[in-house]
Amino acid sequence: MINVGHTNENIILTHKGFIKEMCKTLFIQWLQYAEDHEEKVHIIGHHPPTSCLAAFKNQKFSFFSDDVNYENTIAGQFFGHVHEDEFTVFYDEIDQTRPVSMAYIGPSLTTYSSLNPDYSIFTVDGDYPGSSYWALDHRTVIMNLTATNIYNQTIFHDEYSARDAYQMKYLFPSDWSDLLERLQNDIDGTLMDLIYKHYRKSHTTNCNHDCRRNLLCILKSARSNDPHVCDSIPPFS
Repeated sequence: MINVGHTNENIILTHKGFIKEMCKTLFIQWLQYAEDHEEKVHIIGHHPPTSCLAAFKNQKFSFFSDDVNYENTIAGQFFGHVHEDEFTVFYDEIDQTRPVSMAYIGPSLTTYSSLNPDYSIFTVDGDYPGSSYWALDHRTVIMNLTATNIYNQTIFHDEYSARDAYQMKYLFPSDWSDLLERLQNDIDGTLMDLIYKHYRKSHTTNCNHDCRRNLLCILKSARSNDPHVCDSIPPFS
């Protein structure tokens, strides 16, 4: 597990030279150590890659580039910060149709007026020789804030299982990419309704075509500095 910490007082965020040095001397070193020892890595951080990698843009930093490629070592990425329930797919920098990694951007327990508190529980391939250590499924549990306030007691219930809700056999990057393809081909359909419901943590509001396109673009945009990743999505109405 590699933990990428973040606070507003973290000096590495304000010194670009140190960010660059940190990436090459710490992050890459640990990834290389894991690869040399045929180990798998989970990357756990606060800011999701859509915002993190923007900070690394000028440093030419990527752990899925041609010269530094750890797609066979990184078995999962887990982030927070946004408070909504998201995921995002990494694609190969050259062949942008080939998915290489997956990041889960988990929901939060924060009690916003427009978002129900919730959390996700991941089932991960077990600790045995040859394990992939990939997430096999995740189940999201939600607190119904309206019911909790009405009955004056905390009410949690299962919101969804990723594999069941989205009819996925596995949760590898290729499976999530296939889901994005299904969404793109029916962007105004019921599956996108479900994605948006879970994204908003069951506090649903209307989401028109432009709203859906924006959300789908978020799910495809692991690298925030790639301006063309969303070109194939049906245009704004």
